[in-house]
Amino acid sequence: MNKVKFKQSTSDLCILIRKEKGRKIIICLYVDDLLIAGSDPDEVKTLIDLLQIEFEMSKSEPATEFLGVRLVFSPTELKLDQEEYIDKMFQDV
Repeated sequence: MNKVKFKQSTSDLCILIRKEKGRKIIICLYVDDLLIAGSDPDEVKTLIDLLQIEFEMSKSEPATEFLGVRLVFSPTELKLDQEEYIDKMFQDV
């Protein structure tokens, strides 16, 4: 990741961040789960293309869930919830 100027977060080693020219890309990597977010969609696409050359990746489409957390996007915000996980917990009771 040093090739593409990412730095590892000091608060969570599974998070890599690149800030450049007012743009930011964040990579969350946990075992074999990967989530990429950024302020410039073209730059995110370029990064995904580079990663697909280097690594075997199963898909590159907008995420709806990551590590059990549901992601709901709107034009102005991102909402996170674990409703499915909570529902499953109550079903098991």
